[in-house]
Amino acid sequence: MEVKYYLKRPKAAESTIFANICYEGMTLRYYLSEKLPTDCWDKTLQRAQKASKIFPEYPEFNARLDFLDHTIKSTYRKYRNDHQHKIPAPEELKELLDLVTGKKEIERVTFFSYFEDFNARSEKGERISPKTKQKTSPNTNKGYLTTLNHLKAFQQQYSRKVDFSTIDIRFHSDYISYLTSTVKLSINTIGDHIKRIITVMGEAKSRGIEVCNDFESAYFFKPHEETDSIYLSDTELKLIEGLDLSGNSKLARVRDMFLIGCNTGLRFSDYTVLRQEHIKDDLIEIRQAKTLNKVVIPIHPVVKTILEKYDYCLPRKISNQKMNDYLKEIGKLVPELKTQVTMTYTKGGNKIIQSYPKSALISTHTARRSFATNEYLAGTPVVTIMAITGHRTEKAFLRYIKLTSTEHAKLLKMHWEKRNLLRVV
Repeated sequence: MEVKYYLKRPKAAESTIFANICYEGMTLRYYLSEKLPTDCWDKTLQRAQKASKIFPEYPEFNARLDFLDHTIKSTYRKYRNDHQHKIPAPEELKELLDLVTGKKEIERVTFFSYFEDFNARSEKGERISPKTKQKTSPNTNKGYLTTLNHLKAFQQQYSRKVDFSTIDIRFHSDYISYLTSTVKLSINTIGDHIKRIITVMGEAKSRGIEVCNDFESAYFFKPHEETDSIYLSDTELKLIEGLDLSGNSKLARVRDMFLIGCNTGLRFSDYTVLRQEHIKDDLIEIRQAKTLNKVVIPIHPVVKTILEKYDYCLPRKISNQKMNDYLKEIGKLVPELKTQVTMTYTKGGNKIIQSYPKSALISTHTARRSFATNEYLAGTPVVTIMAITGHRTEKAFLRYIKLTSTEHAKLLKMHWEKRNLLRVV
């Protein structure tokens, strides 16, 4: 970066000056408020002349230019460091210089203005997840927008303004009560909203914004409860695979996509975009959309048959919601999936126990859960399954799979048989 100073009106008796800032092929003329008699300006040194009697304050004037020179360069470097070495456009650099030089009054950053900027950076692909060190995914960003909207609605009823200084233990209690009683959300959904608030507060603090530190307390917890979820056994998946859907190509395509998920452990966002370029030496190599982690999965015979059926060009992806609706239609065609399943959960502060046909509970995520559970039942090492599903701890993985007490007993018996502990008497 090169910074040079020039008179704005060199032929006038007095003139302000401007800094001509050149960097990376771009130029910014930044006009200053400093003024001096034009006869006192040294074009070569780009400073006021030391021998000037008509401008005795030249030492202070030159000191301000020296300081400004340092300010321009440090502001430029800070921008690049904060934005992954992105080069600021001239108008961006000007706006930053206006703030640091006091030309433009710095607006106080509020929690809501910071949250909105947080979401804007996410949408532009500029926000980096502190866990993955990668850009956040669009689905993650949608959740933060929902949290912001709930917070704005809450503020209208709250007795205090929601801001960095008021997000404390009292806020935590009042906000959970609001989401429970007024919005009537489930416990785990409330936990997701609290988790996002903690993330925003943590990033703001790391950027030097003064916040209430209660969000780091163990009392600022994320509500959570174990939920009932289903998986489809290998037998049930074979029944779905064997359905004659020749008269309904729409359901046939959805069934095929779902079976790919059931036999790869991939998320909906990944198993619906598989292409030929992801196949190498009978292995699927794909970078997960959510975590950006690369996974390598052997091609299951069912997956290979489906890929060949579509000539390795799977049907166009449909929305998650539509696919969930179609999966329930498919489930209704399997008599064995009419069995009732009891679900227990807390919503709006009330414990709800309700029974549904198993077919009504099938969703796109059932595929991934079925893969993990069936592989676990088959004796595949947990560390191997976790490498595919992306679970970071065995504790989290074991909560993810869904086995009944009977299935646990059968699994133990299977391991006993492998070790020849059971003998016919």
